[in-house]
Amino acid sequence: MLMGAPSLEGGATFGSYPAVLETGRHLLAAELSQRLGSRGATVQVVPRDTSPGTFQWGLWYTAAAITARQQHGATSAVGWVGAGALALLGDGALDTLVAPGRGEVTTNNRYSSDAFVVAGDLDVAMTALVGLGADNGAPRALEAAGFSIRDVSGAPWSRFDVDTPADLALLRLARRLPGVRTLDPAVAAFLEGVQLPAGRPLAIPRLDEVLAVLGRRDAELVVAGRVPSSAFAYLEETAACRVRLYVEERGMRAAPGNDPRSLLADWVATNGATSLVERLAHLGDAVILDTRVIMAALAGTADPVAWPPHDERYASDFGDASTIGTAWLREFTAAAAASSVPFILGGHTLASDGLRILADTAALDR
Repeated sequence: MLMGAPSLEGGATFGSYPAVLETGRHLLAAELSQRLGSRGATVQVVPRDTSPGTFQWGLWYTAAAITARQQHGATSAVGWVGAGALALLGDGALDTLVAPGRGEVTTNNRYSSDAFVVAGDLDVAMTALVGLGADNGAPRALEAAGFSIRDVSGAPWSRFDVDTPADLALLRLARRLPGVRTLDPAVAAFLEGVQLPAGRPLAIPRLDEVLAVLGRRDAELVVAGRVPSSAFAYLEETAACRVRLYVEERGMRAAPGNDPRSLLADWVATNGATSLVERLAHLGDAVILDTRVIMAALAGTADPVAWPPHDERYASDFGDASTIGTAWLREFTAAAAASSVPFILGGHTLASDGLRILADTAALDR
């Protein structure tokens, strides 16, 4: 079996948000390679295609997979895992993921995957994957080609994926929770020792305030973004507070040709970013917000290339407006950081397994 993990783009300035992410994901990819190798997988790290033009994941991946099959001989299965994915997945679920039956694809999330393995007619599989713009839709493309899906998304932490430095902060927080697998010592040491720009620690801003809201029966938490039903169910079961949920654009990266739409983005466009912060703050005692939905809708595309630059997105997650050049995002970040109601900003991981990490941490502290 062959598993692919992408290498990370170099060139990030030392000590910057992208450099912190790059280092963390390299360490996580090395750890995952060891875990997969111990299960009999041949792991090959595949550099991302950085040539000019629109990146097409399917063309890039299938070319790499075909070359790897030629180099390593006949294989019964091929797979893919993104750098930073499966960082908290337990050994039992990982065993399931790497062992599909013939004619089957296993994945961490059938609707928006970060990892999959497919076994059977691999030529048919490559044909099904070649036209995909991103990896997220791979399981459903394979299902349409005749493969059955076995989904391990019900396993704890299956959707946890390190896409941002804020996700590394969530990973650091998760280490203290009972039942969470022990991370490689190199990863653990990095999480505890790394510093963000301006000497900021790798910590979620205003975390204690949000945890206090999660533990209060008279409080209300506002959650908005690409929240899976399982995460909401877990939050309602675990948190003491009431939860006001607003779900937008689940699967926006997996749906081909999707034109992202968001009422929150419409509010920013019509009334301004500060007004949206004020409105959300009026609805509850704390706010957890997947800001990438707003970015995608304002840009008119789910392709992050058209969103605010990645270093600006990462800075926003930590409430650092000083380095953000995109006007609406700078205004939004500054307003959220100054709000009397605590905001936690982030991406898809925050809105999925990140909610479980926060809920479990609050329960642990009660």
